[in-house]
Amino acid sequence: MALKMSNRVILLTELPRIATPIKLGLNKIGAEIITDYPAITSISVMRSGIAKSGKTAFIRTEFMRFIRENGFPRAIIMDSRINPEPVPSKTADTLKIFKTFLIAYIILRKGEDYGGLHGNFILLTKGGTFNNETGIGSAPHTVMGMLSTQNPEINLFIEELKNDADKFKDLFSIQLLDTEQSTDIIRDGISDMLRKGDRAASAAASSGSVPELLHDEEQ
Repeated sequence: MALKMSNRVILLTELPRIATPIKLGLNKIGAEIITDYPAITSISVMRSGIAKSGKTAFIRTEFMRFIRENGFPRAIIMDSRINPEPVPSKTADTLKIFKTFLIAYIILRKGEDYGGLHGNFILLTKGGTFNNETGIGSAPHTVMGMLSTQNPEINLFIEELKNDADKFKDLFSIQLLDTEQSTDIIRDGISDMLRKGDRAASAAASSGSVPELLHDEEQ
């Protein structure tokens, strides 16, 4: 069965001020926020699960269940850095949840027929610090260099995307939105970025199906 893009959006943020303008931006284009899959929509649930297992496999499992039942999300809007641990930690990998979603898309991409699968990410930032530290905003393709897993097969997929910018663009759109801007700019920025992601997804669309989850793909 071919994958289709749903009209639903994952929102993961700990910035209450921007929730309203984001929702208004989504309303402008008829998109809605996912609330019924807690392992992919609740930061507290994610932290609790990671604390119990030490892994993020449950997030990927829930994400793939959502895709099987609804199609792939229209976008994932999330804080650029999220502490995955229940208590503040200077050594925590604040990109861990972001990378978990990226790896899930990479696994799905290797299905024999993956349809219109496209990961449209909007990372919520404060000023230019995040881009200065990671380079993701100006060169999204560099994010592949941050990924690694314990699964050799998945690592080969990562290397394939790392060495082929065109294939990366077919699979991913990654944009940054500065939350220090006015609420009107945030509202309009969200709708504009989703439309841009829609165009990228449309360009990459083809028929396909969702493969089974590969094992031991922890980064």
